[in-house]
Amino acid sequence: MPPIGVRAPADRRSEMSESGFGRDRSAVTTPCSFPMDSDLIRAVRFAAWILALGCLPGCGGGTVNSNSGSSSTASPTTAAVSGASPFSSSCGATVPTNTTETFTLGSGLQPQVAVIPGGSIVGVWEQDRWTGLGSRAVLSALSSNGGSTWTKPVVLPFSACGGGNGAGAAYDRTSDPWISFAGSGVMVASALAFSANGFVEDNFAAAGGKSAVLLSRSTDGGSTWSAPTVLFADTNPGPTLYFNDRDSITADPSQGNVYVVWDRLPSDLPNLTDSAPAYLARLSGGGATLSGVGIMYDPGAGNEAFNNQIVILPSGVLLDFFTLISNSGATTLQVISSSNQGVKWSTTPATVSTIVSVGTANPIPNSSAIRDSMWMAQVAVDPASGAVAAVWQQSFSAGGTFDGIALSISTDGGTTWSAPVQINGAATVAAFSPSVRYLPGSVLAVTYYDFRDFVAGSSVLSTDAWLTESPDGKTWHELRLQVPFDLNQAPQAWDSHIPFGGGTGLFLGDNQGLALVGSSALPLYAATNSAGARVVATQAPSPLTLSSAHVYTVP
Repeated sequence: MPPIGVRAPADRRSEMSESGFGRDRSAVTTPCSFPMDSDLIRAVRFAAWILALGCLPGCGGGTVNSNSGSSSTASPTTAAVSGASPFSSSCGATVPTNTTETFTLGSGLQPQVAVIPGGSIVGVWEQDRWTGLGSRAVLSALSSNGGSTWTKPVVLPFSACGGGNGAGAAYDRTSDPWISFAGSGVMVASALAFSANGFVEDNFAAAGGKSAVLLSRSTDGGSTWSAPTVLFADTNPGPTLYFNDRDSITADPSQGNVYVVWDRLPSDLPNLTDSAPAYLARLSGGGATLSGVGIMYDPGAGNEAFNNQIVILPSGVLLDFFTLISNSGATTLQVISSSNQGVKWSTTPATVSTIVSVGTANPIPNSSAIRDSMWMAQVAVDPASGAVAAVWQQSFSAGGTFDGIALSISTDGGTTWSAPVQINGAATVAAFSPSVRYLPGSVLAVTYYDFRDFVAGSSVLSTDAWLTESPDGKTWHELRLQVPFDLNQAPQAWDSHIPFGGGTGLFLGDNQGLALVGSSALPLYAATNSAGARVVATQAPSPLTLSSAHVYTVP
């Protein structure tokens, strides 16, 4: 069958997203980043998106923050978490027919992290990233000393490289790992698993490609992991083909419940004959028993509920956030709620904000595009006040050529939201891939990357990772997490939004991790060194306590 393009301007940004099924739209060196695709639906959607954005030939601009100032001089301590690949070159090395895909040996990226209160910190990440879809495996490591040192990584059983005799052995690749603490020393992790053949770049290539969402449990604080439970699987006999994408997992230790959410992409989505709904798997007993699986929210024909993430309010109410990618070209961050532990959900979403993102362009002429976290918000709940914060990439001026970091807050359980404000410390340069967490005292902590230390004319793409904190959402104290690194050393991953049919872009992950350890933020994130991309953890003093922190205000 002919290849079936998945999405267009609304291409999500995730595994399929990465593949092109729905997501990547990496940055380019032209003034406006956009995908080129022969699919008429894609063209129509993109046109609507571009007009809404005000991004036309010759566009320019950008938000200026008069308080951008200079970077801080604090010296946090960074520890290596990932390292060399534990796999032979033949493990999980299946290449889709008629492609030249390769994997980046030793690359570690897209981490997530969870903490056992008073105990271990456990991180998960993708290992050995492919230039097409996914990675060879998901690895995990733990720290028992606040993040200063980490154990030798172990392989989670989500793919052939680590699946043993379990369900994961049936899948060539895996991606999008998430982890959560389920109580009583139990950690739960989820990931996508899929076959190499059947899904190529931004196309459903052929019938028979397997796609699943898997869950594994650790009852010893992250040292060992169980054979995976298959939460949902498609074998794709046709004619409509499906790819399960962009999972996340949230546990409720007080109730013993575990919630896994994702969206399911159909091959006929661009034809407006089907939808990409949000799915939910509910588990009890700390993730030991599967209670039910089904559609949580259906956005309607031609639309996609992308990048789902559940958070739990102090009242026990569940909120599921997702990016609604509409066939009209509009992209909005929305939220639905459940007051009965995920059994029933509100049918009319509340809107957080319209997402207007142009992505992150490589400032070095004629260089690789960049795949970032466009259209993928991250959210956090303040356990003290119940406030909810959302952060995402946003272009803050009409015709803007780069994104900043947007913040919106709800104080009424997700019903209404503040107008988005730009919170990155240097608002005249591109900032991307934010994470958010509430600290004690209702302090907001946000991490992100930016290019403020890039020197025009250099061949080194100097990239900074930042931690910024605020007690009120207006005055922010910021410090650099480590010395600038060269993003050019990052692995390449497919991004369907690269002009003229898609291509690969420099990739650190669709998301990064940010944990609360004691009273401090602990970022777990990808950076590069001479060996390529690695996952690291940075122990940093609170910027609020440092005289050397960069202090700035936002409206």
